[in-house]
Amino acid sequence: MSDVEEVQEQMKVDLEAMKDQMTTMMEAIMSMRKMMLVNVATVVGTSTAIEVNPTYPSAIEVLGSTSSPYFVQV
Repeated sequence: MSDVEEVQEQMKVDLEAMKDQMTTMMEAIMSMRKMMLVNVATVVGTSTAIEVNPTYPSAIEVLGSTSSPYFVQV
């Protein structure tokens, strides 16, 4: 085999390895994207639920109330 043919064969092998690496990276990116979309949906759902039905009073309401167990008269 000539030097040119050996170089071409090595380039083919390297190209296949790069294709495999790119496929692996794309799969990882798509997996991360899917996780990010799920997290965004969870945050939006949680934020919407809190806005619609606030369960806990705000810190200002609790600390500013004289009937609060945290109230301290100075």
